[in-house]
Amino acid sequence: MQKELSSNIDLLQLKLESLVASDLNELNKITTIAVSKKKSLDHINAAYDCGINNFGENYAQELEEKSLQTEKEDIIWHFIGPIQSNKVKIIAKHANWVHSLNRESIVEKLNKECGSLSKIINGCIQINISEEETKSGISTSDLFEFAKFVDSMKNIRLKGIMVLPKIGSKEEMLKSKELHNELIAAYPNAKHLSMGTTSDFELAINLGSNMIRVGELIFGKRL
Repeated sequence: MQKELSSNIDLLQLKLESLVASDLNELNKITTIAVSKKKSLDHINAAYDCGINNFGENYAQELEEKSLQTEKEDIIWHFIGPIQSNKVKIIAKHANWVHSLNRESIVEKLNKECGSLSKIINGCIQINISEEETKSGISTSDLFEFAKFVDSMKNIRLKGIMVLPKIGSKEEMLKSKELHNELIAAYPNAKHLSMGTTSDFELAINLGSNMIRVGELIFGKRL
């Protein structure tokens, strides 16, 4: 496993270096989140030993289990899945980042739970950039009203936006970057654009993403 993961991560690193012409300053601005849902703690530890310390989980209970089991104290946990109200307490306790903020009630509850933990969590607003009814996220037209609400929370830092555009959709990625630029103008600390997966992270970075969520390219295809 270690050899395969090491090879996969080296390949990813080479691709990232190529995208930024090996400019270390630009390379360091890109955060790679290893999407580790349904992967074992052994997989996470192996990826960590290869230099990955940002991991993304979609399910609260799986996040909790892995967070409690790992001995790697500097792992940064990103919750990237839909947030159920009854799981907010778990997410508040074990995540460092939440990428899927899209309901005021959840934001309020997350803020309250973080307050009880004397903790500040990093948050990204999830935008339904393709405006599809089957996809989660707020409407693009509601971004600034919702951003104002999130920014008013004492225990949540507004750090940017997360989008799930159609795979390879240049139009939707460009639209996401335009919205992100507008958000940064109003909230300078919201510098993160979480956009791009194994299938399209290269295009996403070329179009402005600085936070990619990569699973298969690191861990291999799910069985």
